Amino acid sequence: MLERISEHIWIMPKDDETDRPILGYVSGGKTSLLIDAGNSPDHISFFYGAVRSMGMPDPSFIALTHWHWDHVFGLSGSPAKSIASVMTNERLVLMHRWDWTDTALSSRVAAGLEIQYAADMIRKAMPIRQSFKIKSADITFEDHCGLRIDDIDCQILHVGGPHSDDSTIVYIPSESVVFLGDCCSEDLYLNNSMRLRELSPLLRRLETIEARWFIPSHGEPMEKSAFLSEMAEVEKIGKLVGKLTNEDQLAAQLEKGLGRAATEDELTSGRFFVAGNRIKPGDKKRLMDEKKANLYRGSDSRIDDILSEGFA
Repeated sequence: MLERISEHIWIMPKDDETDRPILGYVSGGKTSLLIDAGNSPDHISFFYGAVRSMGMPDPSFIALTHWHWDHVFGLSGSPAKSIASVMTNERLVLMHRWDWTDTALSSRVAAGLEIQYAADMIRKAMPIRQSFKIKSADITFEDHCGLRIDDIDCQILHVGGPHSDDSTIVYIPSESVVFLGDCCSEDLYLNNSMRLRELSPLLRRLETIEARWFIPSHGEPMEKSAFLSEMAEVEKIGKLVGKLTNEDQLAAQLEKGLGRAATEDELTSGRFFVAGNRIKPGDKKRLMDEKKANLYRGSDSRIDDILSEGFA
């Protein structure tokens, strides 16, 4: 049930059926670290069972890569101390106020507060949610957090990127492993968009990290060179798309730049960048402010004040 990546690191593989991401596990012998909490209490419980069956210690800490439901819902099923960036925790505090019943999920989708894909997967992963509440983090940090698991140094680094502005990675230098979360993926909550101004700086930073293995949450472990090579192709498509905002012109523009017809994967990447080009400066803040206004109409405004910067 767990796959060994290095001497001290294992993963529980992803499961696309209910959108379960990879869970990472760093064991120093007496203490251990879990990377991401999974998409439900059942998910993290399954992880605990696998770890115990192998005679390894329960996680002492959980590091969260970002706020999306499939990475944090399992927190309520673990006594471990959780670690998250300040930005991630702001969203957890917000979501703690939410009702997760089917009716509430449907209402948030209709209001633009949730995406249909996430709502569908939440229903599959957690059929019963009447009393479910999201936990906030026990430990927060701004830019980076160092953690020692027995003799193993772990670095939790806020990197941002196109997927979510709170994205963090977990780097274990001695094991030559980086857990990426979803930091290089498109922004599902903002029209499946990708922006070069967020992707390119992230890739330049990842290039400087000395590691053999890069592990994306919804992919497979890849050698650093192979992963960055794939992302270089995505970045290339973004450059060819340029400032294009009309998807009808995408195929012709890519064919002109590539000197051949674009593949389906290249067209998909191109659509992400076109969607990103449609987002004007300030639109992201405006959209998030509108969502908050809809959510908090008639409710406690103090949380609004606390979170206003986190959603900018």
